Amino acid sequence: MYVIREFEDAIDDCNVQCDPSVNCNDDAVHAWDEGVAFYTGSLEGSDGSGDGYLLYSLADKRCQNFKTCGPKGDSTSGTAKINIDIFSEFASGQMNLNLGNCEAARENKNRISQLMGVPLIQGVLRYAHKIDSLEDTSEKSRAEGAVFAAAILPRLHACSPGDAATLYNNMGVGATSTSLSAVRSAFERNLACMGIQGSDVGGIYDAEAGAYFKHASPLNDNKSSGGSGKLGIILGSVFGAIALLSLIFMAYMMRREKEGRPVFKNPEEELA
Repeated sequence: MYVIREFEDAIDDCNVQCDPSVNCNDDAVHAWDEGVAFYTGSLEGSDGSGDGYLLYSLADKRCQNFKTCGPKGDSTSGTAKINIDIFSEFASGQMNLNLGNCEAARENKNRISQLMGVPLIQGVLRYAHKIDSLEDTSEKSRAEGAVFAAAILPRLHACSPGDAATLYNNMGVGATSTSLSAVRSAFERNLACMGIQGSDVGGIYDAEAGAYFKHASPLNDNKSSGGSGKLGIILGSVFGAIALLSLIFMAYMMRREKEGRPVFKNPEEELA
């Protein structure tokens, strides 16, 4: 997605030999700041208390469902711990670019990429739970589950093609059945590879009962198969962005079609 593209641009512009006193890494810092802006959006306000539509807002919404809000990630209200952690990496990356610590900034970017996957996993699990456990087989739940799955599938595939197939078969468009247990296990086996901990994701929390839903407790790190996740992060982020943007464009075209303003028109109609 474009957030990562801006961070990559910032690292490309980074000058190792830069003297911080002459601001020679201004271009790199500017690109980095643009990446932060694309992650957050303009509607969040200066303190993040607004109601936006981008990734920052998604993380805040999902933390309420998974009890991962707050500095300790143990609350159902407030700022998502993932957002707190990501903004710490934003600040560190900006500092590293100013100082010409280009490789350190790349490590910040890699960690941000890992953490950005958490709300996507939470989204998949939330709708797998709705479909399987709550028997909500509505078109809306299936569609939202499929969108979240499409966004995280490339990263999971980079770690384990077999587990990616399991996720697709359970949550993809046209899936004939959905097993929350199978989806959970597919993620749990690859947490280390994706650079994510079970506590980052949490579990699906029933606020009224004050407990996690049955079969929806926080993900278990002990089932992870381990492995290096840097290649998976890079490839997964790229292909996940392509998949997510494709779905957004398809939805845009469908809305235009319903409004009688199709994106692509018949040439004969244009000449009429």
